[in-house]
Order: sequence, then structure tokens, then C-alpha cells
Amino acid sequence: MSRLKAFSIHLTLSAAIVASVIALMLLLWYAPPFFSALGGKQVLLILLGVDVTLGPLFTLIIFNPLKSRKALTFDLSVIAILQTAALIYGMSVVFQARPVFVVFSKNSFDLVTANMLSNEDIAKAKNPIYRSLPLTGPIYVYSQMPTDIKERNEVVWGAFSGKDLPEYPQYYMPYDEHMAVAGRAAKPLAELKKLNPYHTADIENSIRASGRVESDIGFLPLRAKYHDQVVLVGRSDGKILALLEVNP
Repeated sequence: MSRLKAFSIHLTLSAAIVASVIALMLLLWYAPPFFSALGGKQVLLILLGVDVTLGPLFTLIIFNPLKSRKALTFDLSVIAILQTAALIYGMSVVFQARPVFVVFSKNSFDLVTANMLSNEDIAKAKNPIYRSLPLTGPIYVYSQMPTDIKERNEVVWGAFSGKDLPEYPQYYMPYDEHMAVAGRAAKPLAELKKLNPYHTADIENSIRASGRVESDIGFLPLRAKYHDQVVLVGRSDGKILALLEVNP
């Protein structure tokens, strides 16, 4: 086998594996627009760089058809082990950073990832539904400040260390049972159009797809790690209608 052929085979296999990983990310954990909201492009570039580029490149450099089969097997095995280890590490990072909850509180949504919640946080959830993290995409929940003074102070002081209300699963409640609150907090779409004059067509398309009149649709910010986005909700009922990659 020639060096170029070995490189081509390795490149094809690596590309197929990474394509499967990307499909898993997009279909299961990071469905759009969560992919861009959480900096998925950066993760994707790392995966492409390490597993599609470097692995086959090392094969191209070290492959020598004049070497013995034993020596070639050893060299390629080392590359495969390193490449697999890099892929497993990358996937573990992606898995831990996956979105698990979209929390409505006050007047906005927050995108909460798995690595933002400790096991202790999750164990404190009063609703058993939220004592385990979802594996197939984020769950919409509602949260509000506790009425107990001690608990309220804990949340307030936690905010100074970067832990805000959406990161306390013990206060999570089903969004469907409280979504009218989000509807009342939603802002009119006219304001969203002013903020995003170049995305008016996207907003209009979402209005048509919802089957509602514009006056019954409002928007709320979706706060995320990398890029804040927009959630469209029904102003009369708070029902989630669409997510848009526009400035909130």
C-alpha cells in the first residue's frame, strides 16, 4: 500500500466518524439554535482539526511501505489510540456542556448546561422529574424566587458568585403550568424588528409558521454562554412558538 493510499483511507474513516459525531450533536444534544448559542462551532473546529486533519496527516508523514508489517502496525496503532483518546475526550466535553434546561424566570429564559449543575444541585430538586439530566435535548421549565427568607438570601448571595436563580433545580416547575407568566412578560415584535432590521424576513416567516396574528406574539431573551438569542411566545398563553438566532 502506498503512503497516499494509506492517508486517503485514514482520512475517509476519520471523516465518517466525525460526521457521525456531528450528527449526534445536532440531532440529539445541540439542536439549532442551541448549537450556536453554546459555541458549537468552536467545538466543531477542534474535532475537525484533531480527528480529521491531524490523524491522517500523521499517517501521511510516518507511513513507509518499506517498513516491516510489525513496525507499520505499531505506528498506526499509536496514531489510532491517540486519535481515539482525543475523540473520547472531545465527546466527554461536548456531553458535559450539552444544554439540559431552558429556564424561564423573571422576564427572560436562560440556557442551562449540564456542567452548570452539580450533583448536589440536582439532588435537591423538589420535582423528581428534574433529579436527572435529560439526554435528548433541553427541557423547558419555570422558576421563581423562593418565598422563604433563608432560601431567598441563599439565591441572592449566590448571584454574587455567579450562580443565579436558573441554576437552582429545587425551584424548577413545569413550564406548561406557568407559561402564561412568560406571555405577560413578552415584548412586542415591533421592538424586535427594530433591533434586527436585517432579520425582518426571518421574523415574518416565524409569524406565518405560528399561525397566529402578530399582536398575539411576543419575544423574550434567551441568555446563553456564547450568543444570546430570542424565544417567540404567545402573548395570550406563553406557548413556545419559535427560537430565533437574532439579537434580543
